[in-house]
Amino acid sequence: MTLRSCALAVAVALSLAGCSDGPLPVTATRVLEVAGLRAVVNAVALSPDGSLVVVGDMDGDLIAREVPAGAERWKVPVHPRGAARSIDGVAFSPDGSLLATIGHGARTVELWEAATGRQAAVLSIGQSRGSAFHPTERVLVVVGGTTIHLVDLERGELVRTLPNAHQGDRIDAVAFSGDGRVLATTSDGGGLKLWNWPALTLRGSVSMASSLEAMAPVSLALNRDGTRAAANGILGQVHVMSVVKEREERTFANTAQAPGHGLHGEMRYSLAFTEDGDWLFAPDTHDRGLRILHVPGGKGFSVLRGEGPFYKAMALALGASMVALLRPGDTEGRGPYGVEVWRLTYRAK
Repeated sequence: MTLRSCALAVAVALSLAGCSDGPLPVTATRVLEVAGLRAVVNAVALSPDGSLVVVGDMDGDLIAREVPAGAERWKVPVHPRGAARSIDGVAFSPDGSLLATIGHGARTVELWEAATGRQAAVLSIGQSRGSAFHPTERVLVVVGGTTIHLVDLERGELVRTLPNAHQGDRIDAVAFSGDGRVLATTSDGGGLKLWNWPALTLRGSVSMASSLEAMAPVSLALNRDGTRAAANGILGQVHVMSVVKEREERTFANTAQAPGHGLHGEMRYSLAFTEDGDWLFAPDTHDRGLRILHVPGGKGFSVLRGEGPFYKAMALALGASMVALLRPGDTEGRGPYGVEVWRLTYRAK
């Protein structure tokens, strides 16, 4: 995270403090809309400074567009080992220089230079469901199957693995705390584990609500010091856990996407805490937009609501006060698709 984004994150925390009542604490203005995309777009990422939005599609293409102009900067095919496959997740490094692409059915994870689309590395990590860049170190963590993988970004190489990290359960999501001292992973069995960084010794574990056992967590976020965690899954409910008390702290309801689609599986990277850890950005109910949740008070506030049937994927860049979303063309999740970028405005105290 750059000094500029750190300062903005602090400003967000100060602006939202004490705003659990009264006018909406956050509003949004759309700054980019690109409609009529024929490919089935499946994943979206927004650069930390908000200047670049990248989408990945079911055909394996990765496309970067400039914000707010919308001009295509580059497009590259992702064909690991000669086999085309869908892109299920895209993530930017904290400095905005690299992109990582993952896929459920893939045999590899790819790294790309964000400015040019040039491939930086191909990593032999299969069945990847989540990735997380360290906030300050040149390290990428990828979860694939039942294993945690550590990648040295300077060398572009896999340097360490932690197999069977959840005692046989598949690992579905991974996240770092804001200070980089805690790594968290969640499993399809509803387990949350906290690991000391960089030793990867077990720090603690929390058994999340039983409903998570069937919903397979897809997005995970930690607050700055790793004392609070949030996860959502294919049913869309947001579960907030107190790591210190080793129990679930609060659950925020959600309703499945449009009736014909019904699942929330593409909403990776759709949760983000503000700097103070009391506020959490999350998908809106029915996945129609973005909301912000006040964890201590248990209240939710709508930030934006789109005109389409629902949003399929989301990317948050809180340092730039922006969010990107993918919009399908109908309630069945079919095209043509659109990508939108919105700028967030925070109410002062």
